[in-house]
Parts: sequence; C-alpha cells; structure tokens
Amino acid sequence: MASRGYGLRRLCGIAAVIALLLLSLKSFRNRAPRIDATVGTIRKPPRLHHVPFSTATDPRKSWIDFYFQRLQKPSVLPDTPKYSPFGAFEWHLPEDVPWRERLGKDLCIIDLDDRGFNASGQIWGPHIMSWDHAESVHGLSLGFLNHWLYMDSYEDRRTSWKKPAIVSKLLTKHKACIYLDSDALFRNLDLPFEWLMNYWGISRATNSLALAFDPAHEWNQDEFGKEYLNTGFLVAQNKARTFEMLRAWQECPDDGGRYPSCTKFRTNEPGRPTDQGGFGTYIRYDYVDDIKELPCDEANGFPEAHSGCDGTFIRHLWTGKDGFLKIFAGSQMPGPFLEYFHEEYIRTKAEFHMFEAELMG
Repeated sequence: MASRGYGLRRLCGIAAVIALLLLSLKSFRNRAPRIDATVGTIRKPPRLHHVPFSTATDPRKSWIDFYFQRLQKPSVLPDTPKYSPFGAFEWHLPEDVPWRERLGKDLCIIDLDDRGFNASGQIWGPHIMSWDHAESVHGLSLGFLNHWLYMDSYEDRRTSWKKPAIVSKLLTKHKACIYLDSDALFRNLDLPFEWLMNYWGISRATNSLALAFDPAHEWNQDEFGKEYLNTGFLVAQNKARTFEMLRAWQECPDDGGRYPSCTKFRTNEPGRPTDQGGFGTYIRYDYVDDIKELPCDEANGFPEAHSGCDGTFIRHLWTGKDGFLKIFAGSQMPGPFLEYFHEEYIRTKAEFHMFEAELMG
C-alpha cells in the first residue's frame, strides 16, 4: 500500500476489490506508522502534522497530498481511550477493547448498485464533476467516489437482494467487510473504523453482523412490533456463522425455502422494505446472539430528518439525496477537491471497479 504516492492511498490492495468511499478515506487509509506494543510497553500517542506537505509541481497531487496528510489524517489510534473532535465533545472506549491493531487490507468496504450513473454530473458521466456546475452534481454519485461495485439484476426480485451474496463472496478474502448504501456516509474522516468497532462493542468472538436500528416509528416496525435493523449499513466478520446467516438471508425469498412467507419481500411496495424486511422479520430472530444491534442515533439517520437519529458517526440520508447529501458531501470535498478526487477515481477505476459476473464467476 502506498502511503505517500500520487493519488488516493488505498486500503485494499487486492485487485478485485473495493476501494474506500471517498468520504471515508481518512477513516481507513494508510496512517502514519504506529509504534506497536506488547503487553507492558507504552505506545506513544499519534503525532500531529508531522508528515511534510508535498511541493510537487502537479497541483492535483499537491492538493490530494495536503488533504490526506494535513486535513484528514487520523486523530486517534484504534484503542485510544477518548475521541474528541475539535476538543468539543467526548466519546470514550470501554477499558477492555478487542480491536487494538488496524486491519489494513483485511477490512473491505462494499458498495453495489445496478444503476448506470453515466449521465452528465454523475460518477460515470462524460465530464468530471465540479462545484463550478454544482446544480448538475449528482448526490448519490458523491457517495460512490472510490467505492463502487457494479452488479446485474434479478428478474423476480429487487436488486438489493444481491447484497448478502456479494458480501459473502468478498468476506472470504477479508477479516471484516463494511457494506454501505450510496446514501450512507462516514461523518468523521479522522476516526479509524476499528475505533468505532471498539466503541460499539462489536465482539470479535460472537458478533457476526452489526446493524443499526431504524427510527422508532410504527412504519419502521416488523410484524412483531420491533424496529427494523437498517441493512443500508452493516459490518460483517469472517466467521462460519456469518456465512450461514448470509446464506439464509440470500435464500429467504426463494420459493419453497426455509421462510415460505419471505416471498412477499421480493419487491418493495409502500410501507414494505425488501431485503431489509426479510432480514428483520425472519433472519435476525434465528440469529439473535450473532447480531450486534447499533444505536440508531449513532449509525443511522441525519439531523435534518428530525427522526431522533442524527447519524453521529454514520450519516444515512434516506431523503434529500440531491440536497442534504450534496451539502454534507460538499463540506468534505470543497472547492477543487471534488474535481481532483473524481479525476483520480476515474484514472484508477481498473483497480477497484468490477461487474458481478467477474466477482461471482
């Protein structure tokens, strides 16, 4: 993995895979060298602003380097006891945390979609996105910068049902994978995801999947009156029970399967989700001890929705995808950074972009 080379610094060095979502580059990218410690030794805290800013003649390279080396470098280690952005608020880790080392390329981030997004102003469009033409910038495309997996479609069910199969396939090559919808974004670019796994208490031993609750509303409840777990953001660990659960989820809407009534979730209708409905109504009740339920306020929603879930760490913008999403993403990619990152994303496409047939074949 290149830490100072030209372009985006990648987490996953595996050719087939996923690069990081642009909006979370700092959370997972190569970090300043960490002083590893054995029991009884003292690890020095991370030093701030010690990476020299590149003075290369290429302005794009200089600004990309500046972004990652100065603006958005990690402010904590995976096991730093406290996270306090700008010194304004504090979040604390429990005393005994399981994730003490960075996962590096053993952590993958997955995004998938069956839409082309090839019109002007979109991620695969004919022109580089620019805030000089802000009205044409496509909101969801901002969520796909550098984290994209294209897929084909099912004939009898909504394409979102591809999720468990794709996650399962990629998880075989990693210790953990994160799946995000294109409207789910990382809020704190300086916060390593391993720190969040410690904060949420995601156990290495028992938690196969981790998902956040939906807001507490009647229309977000399953037939048993419990709020759904939102499948637009999930963390999966490479464990035997994980693959068993993902397979059960994948086969949920099949005719003559383990869950006969799950066929009703094949397609979405008003008030009824698809893959999320199948998971929330059937799968989670058969794997209660294997699922870590995350707080909605921290891993779902956004403040403008006034739903009680503000997305403290993971913003999920179910609405306002060409409004609130653009404003939030724009604050992380201001000025020329959108153009620089989109250009680099297109230039390095071959390193991370793939079709479902390539992956599953």
